[in-house]
Amino acid sequence: MGGSKFLVLVGGIVGIVSFFLPLIAVKDSGVEGAVSAFQIVKGLDKASEVVTGAAGELAKTAEEAGAAELQKATAEANDAFGKIKTVVMAIYAPALLLLIIGAIAVMKKQFGRVGGTFAFLFGLIGLGIWAILNAAANEVAADIAKGGGAGESVKGIAMHLLMVTGALGLVGGLMALIKPERKAAV
Repeated sequence: MGGSKFLVLVGGIVGIVSFFLPLIAVKDSGVEGAVSAFQIVKGLDKASEVVTGAAGELAKTAEEAGAAELQKATAEANDAFGKIKTVVMAIYAPALLLLIIGAIAVMKKQFGRVGGTFAFLFGLIGLGIWAILNAAANEVAADIAKGGGAGESVKGIAMHLLMVTGALGLVGGLMALIKPERKAAV
């Protein structure tokens, strides 16, 4: 099937793009903010990078005044991010591998069963990772609701794009397994 390699390639591209978009977005729990996987891996320079709205303006003002508490909070956030940095990079490994598989298939102009098997497996792994993250996000939202918050979702757009990445890899791999794409004889 001619489009299977493009599905895998697009899935990988969507996954890599989602690395730079908000993975966690807290709304209506007193403070609004969003953090991307890139920010988690890179670390924060200032707290105002992730906090928006009125709290963001207060954070920006406090940073300009050199508030020690805010600098301490930023350092603590970076320490916590440092502890989960490897996990966050592992979350995006299937997307990177799908991108590589899709790019190789497009360049070779063929997508056989071996590539399809790996795309299927990485798509399945990606969907599994999304399911775990989705369940955790739903649990956090429920905890916020129990604590008197609005119970809004804490999922950012990247969380939804991770699902799309896994689904495209899974479908593209399955299509290649059903009907591999061979290079045309010259």
